[in-house]
Amino acid sequence: MADYYDRHAITFIATTRDVDMSDARERFLAAVPARAEGPARILDAGSGSGCDALAFRVLGNDVKAFDASPAMVAATQAHAAVETRLMRFEDFAWEHSFECIWACASLLHVADADLPGVVDRLAAHLVPGGALYLSFKRGTGERVKDGRRFTDITAESLDALLDGCGAFNEPDIWESRDCRPDRTSEVWVNAVVKKT
Repeated sequence: MADYYDRHAITFIATTRDVDMSDARERFLAAVPARAEGPARILDAGSGSGCDALAFRVLGNDVKAFDASPAMVAATQAHAAVETRLMRFEDFAWEHSFECIWACASLLHVADADLPGVVDRLAAHLVPGGALYLSFKRGTGERVKDGRRFTDITAESLDALLDGCGAFNEPDIWESRDCRPDRTSEVWVNAVVKKT
């Protein structure tokens, strides 16, 4: 999977870096708990080109990131100037918790069978009341396109996934059109959920 993004890094960065995700980011940030000791600690999980990590950092948050692609790690570090680690969701671990984790269009590459365990790992790295954002392409099942595996999901199956974790309150789930001009026919299922 990571080798796709390494091979197509220039094109991927060019087509995603200026995508306007401000609506989803604002909805997510509204759920972030305040932190008395300083700015909110945000993890950009599957950071891609680094556009969201930069947006969160500019707003004064303490941002960290990871990605499974060396090219995307380098892109995030260069664009957002935040610590970015080379890591897969399946191996995710961090030495501290976060007020919020942003997994935008990244968990969709995790195999369906592995999603519950990955969501549990993310939940374990949230402070109580911490917020998680995740998004998937709307659909059912797993598929391979251009050498990448996708796990598609419906609002109902996303709700069931989050409920099965047992760590979250009722999620805020909504659908949206792809923000890229050439992909507006694609529908995304988004969720913001808070840890109990």
